[in-house]
Amino acid sequence: MFIRLVSAIVLPAAIVALLGASSAWSAPAAPNARRCEPNCPKQGPSRAEFASEDEAFIAARNAVNKPDPVRFEQAAAQVGRSYPLAVYIDYWRLRLQLADTRPGSAPDAIEAADAQARDFVARHQGTIVGDLARRDWLNTLGRREAWSTYETVYPGWILKDEPGPRCHALRARLSRGEAVMAEARELLMQPRDLVEACNGLLESLASSGQAQAADLWQRLEFALESGSTSAVRRAALLAAPSIEARQLEQVLARPSSALDAPASRELTIIGLALLARNDPGAAAERMAPLASRLRPADRAWCWSQIAAGGMRKMLPESTAWAREARSARASDDTLATLTRASLRGTDWAGVRSAIERMSESARSEPTWTYWLGRALQAQSDTPEGRHQARALFTLIAGRPEFYSMLAAEELGTRFVVPPKAAAPTPAELAAARANPGFDRAIRFYELGLRPEGNREWNFQLRTMTDRQLLAAAEYGRQRGLLDRMVNTSDRTRAEHDYQQRYPSPYADRLQPAARAQGLDPAWVYGLIRQESRFITDARSSVGASGLMQIMPGTAKWIAQKMGVRDFNPAQINDLDTNLQFGTFYLKTVFDGLDRSPALASAGYNAGPGRPRSWRGTLDKTVEGAIFAEIIPFTETRGYVKAVLANAAVYSSVLNGGDVPSLKPMLGEVSPGPATPPSAAPGG
Repeated sequence: MFIRLVSAIVLPAAIVALLGASSAWSAPAAPNARRCEPNCPKQGPSRAEFASEDEAFIAARNAVNKPDPVRFEQAAAQVGRSYPLAVYIDYWRLRLQLADTRPGSAPDAIEAADAQARDFVARHQGTIVGDLARRDWLNTLGRREAWSTYETVYPGWILKDEPGPRCHALRARLSRGEAVMAEARELLMQPRDLVEACNGLLESLASSGQAQAADLWQRLEFALESGSTSAVRRAALLAAPSIEARQLEQVLARPSSALDAPASRELTIIGLALLARNDPGAAAERMAPLASRLRPADRAWCWSQIAAGGMRKMLPESTAWAREARSARASDDTLATLTRASLRGTDWAGVRSAIERMSESARSEPTWTYWLGRALQAQSDTPEGRHQARALFTLIAGRPEFYSMLAAEELGTRFVVPPKAAAPTPAELAAARANPGFDRAIRFYELGLRPEGNREWNFQLRTMTDRQLLAAAEYGRQRGLLDRMVNTSDRTRAEHDYQQRYPSPYADRLQPAARAQGLDPAWVYGLIRQESRFITDARSSVGASGLMQIMPGTAKWIAQKMGVRDFNPAQINDLDTNLQFGTFYLKTVFDGLDRSPALASAGYNAGPGRPRSWRGTLDKTVEGAIFAEIIPFTETRGYVKAVLANAAVYSSVLNGGDVPSLKPMLGEVSPGPATPPSAAPGG
């Protein structure tokens, strides 16, 4: 990665678990913390160990992450009760205590931990820290199969956004003889590795008879779609108990081993699916000789995996392989990839077939609503067919999103920036300022702990009205938190303020930098809105920095090209340097990719070599919208669509007038690589 996206999409508040989660943000180190030699005392550190309560708090947080209970208590002892985030010390201590209670723990220890948890969640009900503690307690209760207590605690869990406690809740009901298989499908029938609680639910459903052979086989198919060896191993033991463990391990290690010699239907399917992920062409060649081992439904499903593997590599054969999978039952993820395979070949019948096989919830996503409308439009010579297409476009038009804007254009209209809502009143602002959750969020930001701060901030927004959201967004602006302003204002439903949603800070420095490179400031603003949400000190997990998220190696290359002498990588965090370097690099990528905003946006995110490679796989010219959708990197695909939609809205916000059409911006993408920029990183 050369310039790396810092996700501007705010995750639900508890998705970024404070403990055990990888983060794109690193906590500041405790610069004055003393290193304890092996013979240092493990208890009772001197008060001088930490230079401040902030330093001690961060040390406590890091100790819980390891986990290191001794180090935690050493640090926690130096965080006073009046510290703004002291409640987290209590929460982390409880979390460590709960982690020590497992099946087989001493009854007294279990009773004490449950009592502590019960007291904590009661005292902190309605706060994010109370909800996190309840979630942790539920996980502990579930591991111990303490179902009667579990069912009294579970209803109070507010976010309910993690699968583990939800799977435990279904196991609790299953233990009482309830039929829960229908509800379990949402959690179990997904192409991913299951958490342990959900694996336990699946096994309980199998042993109870609620999960039947067809269900278990479907779970194996989803595991194979995920590509996770551990998921396949676990699912295969349930779905195909006749397979010997030795045989399974051999196929997991070398998928072709199931294809080179006589093997069961089950092992053949596993081998073909795993081979298709890494070498779809080889898997396609094996299909005809192996057809006699497979049922018709098996063959269609295997072709779906071959086509999906082909699209991940942007192989031209993917469109034909997708036709072989026209009747396949597969996950929404695979059907989305089959749709993209059909799009790259403008096979509208294939597009329609794949989308119509998706679940209702997937079909209702703007992406697939739009492309189903386009497929109907392309296939229909009757007024009824054209009416069906227009009805689909109407469903999603009217929002500042990529496919909503394209749908409006199909209807002959444009997205219109709505009238500005009335400014928050003094009373509304006072209520936002008085919210203690916002205070805790701001304190986390001051410590450099942005994920924790975002979680606190977002938790406060769950039940807010539009007026409260607008006030909270304005409070974020007043505190210099432009990312919170944008993300909070984005949530309004009827009253909107697009100056909040699409702010244009630093105009006196950004606009001249953009124009000096011949770039539209609206595009640059749209890119920054997606890159960093205007966090000037943003730093990604791979080291990209500043508003325009520039990687250190890229910054060094830019400095050489711009003739900047004695360049120090730290300079990239300077606002003016970041803007000048970022716009120079964007212009270089833009010129090297046929001056296509779609290709250049992809190149800015993934490195300019990748879009040249992707377009090199095309066998004919395609619409820019099709190219944006068939990009094989999920992050880059979403990035390109968001940046271009942002740029269109910014054009109206900055210049007045209508939001311009996206179609000219997208243009067309032709086969063959463009002329690479001179020695640009990734070029």
